[in-house]
This record gives sequence, structure tokens and C-alpha cells, in this order.
Amino acid sequence: MKQLLNIHQAARFLNVSEMTVRRWTNAGDLRCYRIGARRARRFKIEDLVAYLEVRDQPVSPPVGVPLGYNGLQAPEGTHLAHFPMDAFEALDLAVGYICNGLSSHETVCVVAPDNRMGQIVQRMRSSGVDPAACRHSGDCFFSEGMDTPTGQARFLAEVAERTGQRLRVFGDMAWAKEKGWGAQELRELEDLVNAASSRAAGNLYLCQYALDCFSGQEALMAMETHSHCIYRGLLNHSPYHFPLGIHGFSDHGS
Repeated sequence: MKQLLNIHQAARFLNVSEMTVRRWTNAGDLRCYRIGARRARRFKIEDLVAYLEVRDQPVSPPVGVPLGYNGLQAPEGTHLAHFPMDAFEALDLAVGYICNGLSSHETVCVVAPDNRMGQIVQRMRSSGVDPAACRHSGDCFFSEGMDTPTGQARFLAEVAERTGQRLRVFGDMAWAKEKGWGAQELRELEDLVNAASSRAAGNLYLCQYALDCFSGQEALMAMETHSHCIYRGLLNHSPYHFPLGIHGFSDHGS
């Protein structure tokens, strides 16, 4: 039987960090084998060689969808988490993202608590966008969120069915905190959104988690359930993103 390399050995072979190897395997780009009760990653040398050969081939840069903030672009169908440093950054990204979607003739859905919704609407007006007209035309939907994860997922699905173009969703997740949701309910909703995004390629979902509002456990949940994260103005793949329904496995040191 051929020897399998552990994650430390694979990282040395590929000349990258162990975190990068985890990210590649989580994304399904690099093949690995899960063994034992801890589901530790193991690798065949021929798979590593094949991956290097594919990576070294020139490829066309992916076409990203502008997010309307800081020049950032995301792949179509991306589910993003934003961890703002302060309230100013949170509002700047929210309004830039929303207005960019409207100017690109996308349908936009905004979910936020009442006080944040007021700030967003006021900033939209100052940016030259009429929220009332957008609501009347069906280009923009405004909501304070449903009471349950399944109810919220159903609402987003109904909005998506009404539009013939890309749906761009923005959620200030403080709305869920105001309804008394904890990490379990948040994770349930994010998993439902992941399932919906896998069926409707092209839609964008951006969930904002202000770090002064959410616990460390909830922030880690957000990193696990979103494929991309925005932090300190940068957009990156989440190193902790797991496929649907797979959470909690660890192979640190394996």
C-alpha cells in the first residue's frame, strides 16, 4: 500500500502553509482522504503532483462581480461574510453593495433591523438613489427579517422567484440578534442559504457580522458557513469554510 502523507508533509511538499492546504481541500480543489475518528487529512503524492501541474498551467483570470466597495469583486454565486471594523465601514459597504447592485440592474434584497435600515435608506438617498421608487418598481425589497430560519429562507426564495435577473442579498445580521437567535439558529439559516445558492448559481449573498455585536462562537460559525470573508477591507476565501452540513471536524497537528 502506498504511503499517505499527513497535512504537515503535504504542506512542505507543496511549499505552502498547512492553512492553505486546508483551504484547498475544503474548496474541493485538492484531493485528500479522511481517516480515523478525527477525520484527519491524508494525501497521495501523485495527487499532490497532479495538483501542482494544474496550478502551473496559465489560466484566464476569473470574472468577478463588483461589490461596490473598495474595488472588491467576488465570483458569481458567492456567499460572503463581512466583519466590519466599525459602524462607518459597515454602512459604507452596505450602501455601496446595495447601490452597485441596483445600478447593475440586479434585484436587491435588504434585511436589517429598523435602526440600521433607517441609516441605510438615508445614505441611499444621499447617494442619489430613491429607495421608495426602487421598492415600488420591485427592484429592491426591504425587510426586518422573519422569526425563524426556515421562514427567512422561504422569504429569500420567494424574492428570488420574482426576479428574472441576479438577486443580490444584503443582511445586517443584527436583525437576527434582535429576534433572540443564537449560534444554532444563525448556522441553520446560513446552511439553508448555502443550499439555495448551490441551486441558483449567480445570486450574491452578503451577511454582515459586526464584531461588537456577535460572540466569538458566532463569528467562527460565520467563517465556517461562508465561502468568502471581508475583513480589514480585504476579500479572501474563508480558511474554515466547510461543505454543507459538515462542521466541527479538526485535524490540527495531523
